[in-house]
Amino acid sequence: MIQNLPQKYARLLKILTDLGSCLVAYSGGVDSTLLLFTAREALGKDATGILIDSPLLSKREKASALDIANELKVPLLIVHVDPFQNEHFIENGRERCYFCKKFLFKTIRTIAKENGFTAVCEGSNVDDLSDFRPGRKALQEMGIISPLVDAGFTKEEIRQISREKNLPNWNQPSLSCLATRIPYGTPVTIDRLQRIEKAEDLLHQMGFQQLRVRDHDTIARIEVPLTDMTWILTDTHRQKITNALKSCGYQFITLDLEGFRSGSMNSMGIGKSKNEG
Repeated sequence: MIQNLPQKYARLLKILTDLGSCLVAYSGGVDSTLLLFTAREALGKDATGILIDSPLLSKREKASALDIANELKVPLLIVHVDPFQNEHFIENGRERCYFCKKFLFKTIRTIAKENGFTAVCEGSNVDDLSDFRPGRKALQEMGIISPLVDAGFTKEEIRQISREKNLPNWNQPSLSCLATRIPYGTPVTIDRLQRIEKAEDLLHQMGFQQLRVRDHDTIARIEVPLTDMTWILTDTHRQKITNALKSCGYQFITLDLEGFRSGSMNSMGIGKSKNEG
């Protein structure tokens, strides 16, 4: 066991208990699943999850999130929010995530107030603090609480405690919204998001777990772990993948030789900031 993990978990329980009640922003990812599970352990019926259903969440990830919540028997509110009502989100500047988080969590805070919850929580961890994440600024401005950060949890520790708690997604690859596949400065559109979702679904169906399809207009740039590259480059698989992604509307299919890495859009678009995902 990672050193001091039991003490950190006890600290997390106390942080959540002291809130009195909370609404937990839940995506089905490892972090938010542990947070919602622990909130229920600390607060019982006074803790509930909320899943924001929007074009930024793929149907596959939504179905997985619902399955996990059902398996863990945690209550969940499902609310549809349309980020395309926010022009700053559509413009996709380097602060896109700030405007998007501000827009989405305004809805969550309103629902929390209407249902009598004293706090809204989300699942950022300590490792997130080292990245440029404009979305965190929005959360702090709105008074959204990040209990995993406050308790000192790293991503590795979250996976470790999730495994010990028998949470079904403890080793699930990291998730991010579909907009993170689009370079800064390129407007976000429904058509782009749907094309990215379809392309990634096809690759998941072929057996890939960790991947991104970065959308560069007519070019699809595939990121997978280095260990998967040899498999992709066999003649049969390469042709199958090429045909599949061309069916999504891309003209050119490329494989990024640096492999999968979160935030690879840093070198693209506006500024030197780190894209979340």
